[in-house]
Amino acid sequence: MCGSLGKQSVCSISGVFSTADPASHTEAVTRMNGALTHRGPDDHGIVISGDVVLGNTRLAVIDTSHAGHQPMNDPLTGNWITYNGETYNFKQLRAELDDDSHAWQSNSDTEVVLRAYRKWGVDAFHRLRGMFALALWDERKQTLSLARDPLGIKPLYYYRTEDVFVFASEVRALLASGIVPRKLSSEGVDSYLANGSIEAPLTIVDGVKQLLPGHCMQVHASDGKIEVVIREGVAVSSDADVPRSRAEAVARLRSELEDSVRLHLVSDVPLGVFLSGGIDSSAMVALTTRITGEPPRTFSVVFNEPEYTEAPHARAVAAKFRTDHCETRLTEDQLLDTLPHALASLDQPTMDGINTFVVSKTVKNAGVTVALSGLGGDELFAGYPSFKRALQLESMSPMSKRFLRAASGFGKIALNGSTQRSKFWQLAASDCAPADVYRVTRQLFAPNHVRGMTGREPPCDHLDPQSSDDVVNQISQLELRGYMTNTLLRDTDAMSMAHSLEVRVPLVDVKVVEFALSLPGKWKLGNATNGVPKPLLSDAVADLLPRDLLARPKMGFALPFKNWMQGRLRAEIASVLDDGGRVRETGLAAEGVRDVWGKFLQKPRAIGWSRPWSLYVLARWCEINGVKPQ
Repeated sequence: MCGSLGKQSVCSISGVFSTADPASHTEAVTRMNGALTHRGPDDHGIVISGDVVLGNTRLAVIDTSHAGHQPMNDPLTGNWITYNGETYNFKQLRAELDDDSHAWQSNSDTEVVLRAYRKWGVDAFHRLRGMFALALWDERKQTLSLARDPLGIKPLYYYRTEDVFVFASEVRALLASGIVPRKLSSEGVDSYLANGSIEAPLTIVDGVKQLLPGHCMQVHASDGKIEVVIREGVAVSSDADVPRSRAEAVARLRSELEDSVRLHLVSDVPLGVFLSGGIDSSAMVALTTRITGEPPRTFSVVFNEPEYTEAPHARAVAAKFRTDHCETRLTEDQLLDTLPHALASLDQPTMDGINTFVVSKTVKNAGVTVALSGLGGDELFAGYPSFKRALQLESMSPMSKRFLRAASGFGKIALNGSTQRSKFWQLAASDCAPADVYRVTRQLFAPNHVRGMTGREPPCDHLDPQSSDDVVNQISQLELRGYMTNTLLRDTDAMSMAHSLEVRVPLVDVKVVEFALSLPGKWKLGNATNGVPKPLLSDAVADLLPRDLLARPKMGFALPFKNWMQGRLRAEIASVLDDGGRVRETGLAAEGVRDVWGKFLQKPRAIGWSRPWSLYVLARWCEINGVKPQ
């Protein structure tokens, strides 16, 4: 946060480190601040110190006084910080730092981080519990340090040459600086086609990288050239004390959840909860009501198509907790009206994100500044098909796996254009390890399709579930560091901040994650609750939520794209994907793209809507942002 004690706000950060005349880059930082105004419309600042120009824009949740202004200076050391995020344990840290005889200049957590660095150096960043991306200029060492929270909730991008280093909260801000060439990254495109989003540290822009979660980067000048050292931070641990029984685990999980939600609720401004009707968002509503003693405002996006809407379930939860519930009914026509703004708000291409844009717009228009989301529940508590799939393959005998691998050679004959069958035979040909299950399950385009559209050999995957012999926890780690970080958190940040809305994710809290990863996978996906989805989480909140909600199958929040792309949305997508000139501006082969679009129109269920949609989004993003192939 950037505000007063116990009250949060969210900012954007930017800056330029240069070995020659840093002041000449003030205009670049001014342009970046301008491009980030949607993230911080309430205040902005720029400072020059040593070799660096730092910028900040601020979304004030409550404290708009000068005390919260950024970039912020430490008068004792001359250090400067530009900070985006919230440090939930800043009161504890402040108490530890109170042995310092120097008076505090503000009540903000930003100053706590600044003073923590004074005492502990970059090790201070490991002590922060929350979501953050920051840049800190050390005046004595003439070194710029950048750091990011261990779960990647807040983004941080950078670009470097021999004599200039530039960073910002968004890729589009880097482009606005005038320093970064608007060149498409071929590696980024390959990653996007394979995954539906770009895997960090890659981005869609050539030369622009993303600082990985939990990492710290130090930048300094040496012999007139910029040197960069990246320090890997302390990874999220799975070494917490394991409870003696599942019942004890349920009780401790409840305690961890309540503690996390309590921390995330600190605010004196209107606060709401995204309510889809699933267990994750419903748990947020239930815990919020229990902790505050009063129901929150809740928000849902619903559809006319009954197979996509969860409206009845969301209404049931809202009625039980007597929330002030707001529904936004999204139709195909409304999507067409919203689409230009939504596409222009994407910081990078993604096959997802439009749903978050729509619900964030609804929440902000209702006068709410902060919203809680249940994001992270599926990754931590085995809510995806990848978990059961990995366990099924793990239980197969070596002989069965060899037979499956041998049969995969003939499987291509039976593909018949079906994405589902293609994935089955890819998995059959693999080692059937958890990393294989995750990769194939999350795959957007198969390697041969990527090759056909780019003419390049797709990159090899190097997925590492870290140290765990537990299959469920291996998948959990892969989902957390892959899909959640690169797609869900990134899209949530960009699409909510497009409306100057702060979204908090209590399930993606380092203490909650560490505890969940320490537990045996069988407790998360066992038969302890008679097949109830996400049984461990369900049991932890069973006394709060309706029994029928806990027992119903997971649905997932998705827009009816399959239907709409064959209706009025069809003409808009065809105008791009059937236009060879527009497609070639993405570096893709027009014939390969038209083939994907044509097969979808013939067999929408077999191909899936996400494939042509992702190609459309890529082409439109490149057009909007003026990014072209090299």
